[in-house]
Amino acid sequence: MITKFGKRFLISYLAGNVDFVKKDIALGIGSTAANAKGNDTRLQFEFYRLPATLGSIDIQQTGVDGDGDPIFSYAAIYMATIPQDIAGVISEVGLYPGSRTSYNNFDSKFITTFENNLNWSDGTYNPQLQMNDTALPFLSKIGESMIKIQAVSGTPKEYVNSLITYDISGYSVNDTLTIAYKKADTLASKIRVKFYSSNSDYYYMDYTPESGTGDKISSKTMNNLFSNQVGTPDPTSIIKVGVEVTASSGTTTVYFDGLRVNDEDTFDPTYGLISRSVLVTPLQKASGRQVDIEYKLTLEF
Repeated sequence: MITKFGKRFLISYLAGNVDFVKKDIALGIGSTAANAKGNDTRLQFEFYRLPATLGSIDIQQTGVDGDGDPIFSYAAIYMATIPQDIAGVISEVGLYPGSRTSYNNFDSKFITTFENNLNWSDGTYNPQLQMNDTALPFLSKIGESMIKIQAVSGTPKEYVNSLITYDISGYSVNDTLTIAYKKADTLASKIRVKFYSSNSDYYYMDYTPESGTGDKISSKTMNNLFSNQVGTPDPTSIIKVGVEVTASSGTTTVYFDGLRVNDEDTFDPTYGLISRSVLVTPLQKASGRQVDIEYKLTLEF
């Protein structure tokens, strides 16, 4: 589906007003359908982006019109190679310009994949690392492992990553924070993400887990983060991130896959999502080998 921005961009390109020599292909794990009116502005959850290295065309006859004249379809095909160290279950793909006219220090950013449990601690122990295996093939959508958090009713469980530093002061209340996770049961009542500037000063955002079990993606505006704080956190100096799970009853298990912040309100007239496609059959990309992919952009005249 070509987005509204994509249509404007392609017309500007034909008019010679923008450069389209470089293209980027974005890979995501989202499953929401492409907007029929072209209103998509980003992938539901992007986790990797790579340059398109080859472009070609595909022209095929699709039928004949009422006069017996042939009808053709016209498509541009872009190829890219996913590196061998990248793994995941790709269910959405997007096309972006490879360059922009403006740069923003507070652009969309991927914060963590939760793949290394040694980076996370509750102060005493590291969380269990759930590896993908034959019993649970491709349990994680990003990478090949996830951290596992179990919480007992009445006792929230938190793990903290103190190996990262962030400045979030430039994000607005309209930007979003999105988390990808997998529910093993229906007993999780709350997921809380914390941004600490010290051990006692932090912002926090609460998510009500999506219903049911399995893979979930939850997103909320940064207003929900900046309006909830303990102490006096400094948004320019975030020294660690925490993830906390609360159970409504019994014991709940949640696997965490990815966390990212999305810049939703910065406008660049020459940069944006040109096209987004949701795959009928997700591409399961394992580590250890490269994979060539092609993105086909069909144009109607």
